[in-house]
Amino acid sequence: MRSTAVMDPFTIFGLAKTLLSAGPTLIKTVGGMFGDSASETAVRMANKIEQIDKSIAPFEVKQKHVVNELNKLSPQELERMGKVQVELAKIEAEREARQLEHEETIFESGQQTIRAGDKSSHWFVALTRPLLALISACSASYYVISNPKPDMVIAGFLIGLAATYMGSRYKEKTMGIAS
Repeated sequence: MRSTAVMDPFTIFGLAKTLLSAGPTLIKTVGGMFGDSASETAVRMANKIEQIDKSIAPFEVKQKHVVNELNKLSPQELERMGKVQVELAKIEAEREARQLEHEETIFESGQQTIRAGDKSSHWFVALTRPLLALISACSASYYVISNPKPDMVIAGFLIGLAATYMGSRYKEKTMGIAS
């Protein structure tokens, strides 16, 4: 009996993508969490994925090979691999959440630095960021107006500081946290 009776092709395709993305080591580790039979199935699939992954083929071709290997599994083995897929998805979600949390922390520390500079009692520190934004806006305007064929990449680069400063200031004001 073919395994497609248990899982539809889209589910198998998604399972193949998840397994390829996770890699053999993580598959073996997660497979070991579900007992001996699941561990054996996970180790066999991880070894096959390791062989497939060594090829220089594009991801889509590798994914088709993994789908073919998954179609050879029994319904019970496919069910075990489905459990492994769920756990791998949880691990990936946790990884993405930690990455997002890290990016938010970096952004927040940058915003705190900006606010601290704006609240500085030293006049030079307090005026530096607004003056940089003004110079940025003026230089971008001059470049676009005076150049017959301005390059928008250069114009974007020149206006970047001003846009960042004005955007963050506007957002802070709407949130009521601007100084």
